[in-house]
Amino acid sequence: MTEDFDRILDECIDRINRGDNLADCLSDYPAYSEKLKPLLQSMHDVQKTYTFTPSADTKRAARQKFHAALGKRRQMTPVLSFFKVIPRPAVWATVAVLVLAIVGTLVIRPILNSPTLVPSPDGNFAFLISDEPNDIGDFESLNVTISRVGLQAAGSVRRLEFTPETKTVDLTQLQGEHSQEIWRGNAPAGQYSQVYINVSEVKGKLESTGQIVDVKLPSNKLRISMPFEVTVDTVTSFTFDITVVATGNNGKYILKPQIGNSGVRQEQKLLE
Repeated sequence: MTEDFDRILDECIDRINRGDNLADCLSDYPAYSEKLKPLLQSMHDVQKTYTFTPSADTKRAARQKFHAALGKRRQMTPVLSFFKVIPRPAVWATVAVLVLAIVGTLVIRPILNSPTLVPSPDGNFAFLISDEPNDIGDFESLNVTISRVGLQAAGSVRRLEFTPETKTVDLTQLQGEHSQEIWRGNAPAGQYSQVYINVSEVKGKLESTGQIVDVKLPSNKLRISMPFEVTVDTVTSFTFDITVVATGNNGKYILKPQIGNSGVRQEQKLLE
C-alpha cells in the first residue's frame, strides 16, 4: 500500500509539473485523494509562490523588511536568519527543491544514458505482458504501445533498457493466465530491484458502444518494484501485469501496474 501511494504521489507530481490540473490527479486516484490532496496542494502553493514576479516597489519593501529582520538577529548565522524570515513551509519546500536538483544532477543524468540490451532468441531473459481483469470487460479492445522497457539493478543507479520486438499488445487478449512475450534477449546476470515500461500510446474501444475512450497513463511510465535475479544458465521470464480501472462513474479509465500478479519464473536450462 505504501509503495502504491509513493508511486502515485510521484506520478501526480510529474503531471502537475507538466501543467496538469490538481483536481484531475485527485479524481484519478479517489482511494488516495484524502492523503494526496494536502501534499499536492502544498507543492502547488509553493510553485505559485516561486513563479510570482513582484513589482519593483514590492521588491524594495521586501528588501527593507529583510534587512530589518537581519538586524534583529545579529546573534544568528546568516543561513539561520534567512530561514527564520521565510515561513517554515516555504523553508522545507526550498530545501526539497535543492535536494531534488542535486539528485537530478548526480543520479538522474547518469541513468539517461542507459545501455541497451541485445535481443536474441536464445537469450537468458524474457519479458511478457499480461492483464489483471478488473475493468477490462468494458473494452472490445485496449491496445497499449510500449516504446521502452527498463531494468533497475539492485543497490545501484545503473539501469538497462531494451526496445520491445512486439511493441503493441491488446490487453483484452491477455486476461487471467494469458500473457504475451514482447522481448527475449541477453541481460547481465545479477540482482534487480525494479522494472518499468514507457508507454507511448493507449487506445481503448468500449464493448457496449464501440466508442473510443480516453485511458490515462500518468507520467507515460508504469513501474514495479520487485527483487528478482537473472542468471547465466537459466531463462528468467518476467511477467509485467497491467490492469485498467474505471475511476468512477464519469467514463474515465486509468492504466496501472498490478504488482500482485507480476513476477518472475525460471523457464529452463540453457543449452551448453
